[in-house]
Amino acid sequence: MARGQDYIRAKAREALDAAGGNRHEASLLLRVWAEADDKLYRALTGPVLNNLAALAVQRAAGASDGRKIGRPAGGRSPETDLLAAIGSKTAPTMSSSRQTVSRPGMGSARHKQAVTVLASAYRRRPKGK
Repeated sequence: MARGQDYIRAKAREALDAAGGNRHEASLLLRVWAEADDKLYRALTGPVLNNLAALAVQRAAGASDGRKIGRPAGGRSPETDLLAAIGSKTAPTMSSSRQTVSRPGMGSARHKQAVTVLASAYRRRPKGK
């Protein structure tokens, strides 16, 4: 497998050189080369072939069950759930947490000292600047 990756790396560098460093053009060039070079095509597609085959089987199995892929078991679409949540009066919003807010706790002595130093430095600043 290392040889295939070395071959891909060498061809990718060659494509980058040919494209003048433009990554998009180099990827298009590498794709064109892969159509003509079976070794390059196999090296590029080999690592993902198992996943592609599993995806094809999964889609075929879902289609034969008579149910659509991507829908939850309850039959409601994600869009319906989203619209229901947006329109709900009891749903939490960005502007309200629907919780009582308590006062912040007392700061440490070090924090109080730092705030005092900052406040005194601000007071000493000349008005014109």
